[in-house]
Amino acid sequence: MGSPRRCAARVGSGPIGDMPDTLTSRSAPADTPQPDSTRLARLVRRGKWLILAVWIALAVVATGFAANLGDVQRDDPAAYLPSGYESSQVAELVEPDPEHPDSETALVLYTREDGGALTDADLAAVADAGAAVAAGDVVGVDGPGDVTVSEDGAGALFPVDIQPEHADDETVDIAVEELREVVHPAPDGLSAQVTGEAALGVDNSGGDVDAALMLTSMVIVAALLLLTYRSPILWLVPLLGALVAVLVARGAAYGLAEAGLAVSDLSSAILIVLVFGAATDYALLFLSRYREELTRHEDRHEAIAEALRRTTPAIVASAGTVTAGLLCLLVADLAGLRGLGPVAAAGIVVSVLVMLTLLPALLACAGRWLLWPRVPWPDRPRGATEHRFWGGIADRVVRRPRLALVLVTVPLCLATLGLTELRTSADPVDKVPPDAESVVGREALAEHFPEGLSAPLTVVLPPGSGAAELAAAETAVSGVPEIAATLPGEPIDERPSLRVEMDVPPYGDEAQDTIREVRAALAEVVDGTLVGGTPAVQLDYHEAALGDTKRIVPLVLVAIAVILALLLRSLVAPVLLIVATVLSFAASLGLSTLVFTEGMGFGGVAADLFVYIFVFLVALGVDYTIFLMERVREERRHRSTREAVRHGVAATGGVITAAGLVLAGTFAALGQIPDVTVAEVGIGVAIGVLIETLLVRSVQVPALVTLLGDRVWWPRHRGSAKENHHHS
Repeated sequence: MGSPRRCAARVGSGPIGDMPDTLTSRSAPADTPQPDSTRLARLVRRGKWLILAVWIALAVVATGFAANLGDVQRDDPAAYLPSGYESSQVAELVEPDPEHPDSETALVLYTREDGGALTDADLAAVADAGAAVAAGDVVGVDGPGDVTVSEDGAGALFPVDIQPEHADDETVDIAVEELREVVHPAPDGLSAQVTGEAALGVDNSGGDVDAALMLTSMVIVAALLLLTYRSPILWLVPLLGALVAVLVARGAAYGLAEAGLAVSDLSSAILIVLVFGAATDYALLFLSRYREELTRHEDRHEAIAEALRRTTPAIVASAGTVTAGLLCLLVADLAGLRGLGPVAAAGIVVSVLVMLTLLPALLACAGRWLLWPRVPWPDRPRGATEHRFWGGIADRVVRRPRLALVLVTVPLCLATLGLTELRTSADPVDKVPPDAESVVGREALAEHFPEGLSAPLTVVLPPGSGAAELAAAETAVSGVPEIAATLPGEPIDERPSLRVEMDVPPYGDEAQDTIREVRAALAEVVDGTLVGGTPAVQLDYHEAALGDTKRIVPLVLVAIAVILALLLRSLVAPVLLIVATVLSFAASLGLSTLVFTEGMGFGGVAADLFVYIFVFLVALGVDYTIFLMERVREERRHRSTREAVRHGVAATGGVITAAGLVLAGTFAALGQIPDVTVAEVGIGVAIGVLIETLLVRSVQVPALVTLLGDRVWWPRHRGSAKENHHHS
């Protein structure tokens, strides 16, 4: 039997959420504040149902907008570039109306399985396949082009132009699928592959993956919350809050896309996992402190109010740091990267608002019973104050900080050696899973046909150009050594054009040098000529991404350093933490590179992958720094820095571990997406978050702070706890 006061509190914490938690208030109305009730607790008590109703209404409205998010996404590479680049200007001329895009080309390639030359019977089978495509009423296709046989006689292909009706339909996806149904299976002895830019795009996209990604993220979050709290009920509360945050954030993303920001498939996918992960992180931090405060307060409203007062600064600072880092993306040249900044920042703002309002309201409405079977009480903490495992780790770290520092720093330095395998690539093939049919077909195509056949350049002459200018341009381009063929093309916007095929792989270093030579040669004979086409787009994209990286990385580091300095009121601590973060990022990218190349068989990474992983890993990794250091700073008011570190790690180690596992799990869910770049971002961030969580924030940073002692708070002097008491 418990005390009368505790028994009454248990009655008041049942499913009837407005029942008070104390015996002394049982005869009073639920909303009557107790004499010792704080202002914030009264606000929580009175406003909980209104807050709950407002967020439910927002989620319902946002869901309607979010359902149309796919209609406003922009996923063509040229649309990501600003108009100042030649390739994007050509794309605008070719497709003056983005809502009615130009046709995309698929290539149907036939080779013999034994690698030999095609026989007359084989060629007849290829012609029959072309006739079947023409008669098959493939959506968006008028008919195939002429059959072309390679010079070695071992390959034959015919092109198929696919014309979408508008930018958001699924014509290309359906047409490629129908083409594959027509040409498969090939006659005995022949191998048929549908490749080309259209097929690569289809194999890269995988269709609408947002629903699957949301479901996967929910399952991961639910599983980790169950393991964390070992409660059959409590896990539903942060999961419900995270789901509301995702729905509202996606509605906000739709509004930003309508306002003109470029929202891509990558942005939409990242938004889902980012909000699920970040919102759950904030929920874990709040719930950890709420459970701790329940050991000090009989009234749950008082416990919620105190948890809010203690955690809001850290959560807001954490969200502010991530938001500031994401908004640094606004300086990017790449429209997709630039658009991701506000979209993801809006998701973080929504996450923090939900978890500082809706989550406390849900806890206040329900009561203490949500935490069953491990319900903390003032006379029974039930492990709510310190984590036993991390308490042991903290003791070892502060006892031997140099050893702990070496044991973590040396492996991280060794992991950076993986960066020697890092290779950037502008080839769209490297964005597609290596076993996809379009990739296999592309490799076979390169064995038998000129490299540039699958991705020609488009040269557009200036307005008013005539036959003389066209001949001069053709001569100039043909003089470049790596050009295989130069043919007059159809006029584009009443301007003469050329189709240029290169004799080198269209997306490698040789192709980039060739494009630069072509542009230089044309500038000398016909000023104002533009060179576009997919290889030129990828070159310009690659150069823009590298330029964005040089601007964004230092800007993010400065922004985070300033926020940390203001939060911790120190100049030494931010420098220390930034150095640890950069080392962690380098190690994470090194390990990720080995996973990509050795484990998953991926080729080179996209040039903008570096900045994606950097911004998310650094900004989100600082979350755990803030969670830890804010608690250390709080503990430092009452004890030495060494003891403050020990108590800080013991108190936050469990929640940081749980938060890191949740965030890593949600980002790892991106690995199921066929777009290799998206998968690489998810895997890279997941690896980095685990390193941050398990090694950097829980061992390396505490060891560094312990070694530096009070110098870590410079220029603000902190004496011992006794000295502080004496001076006060």
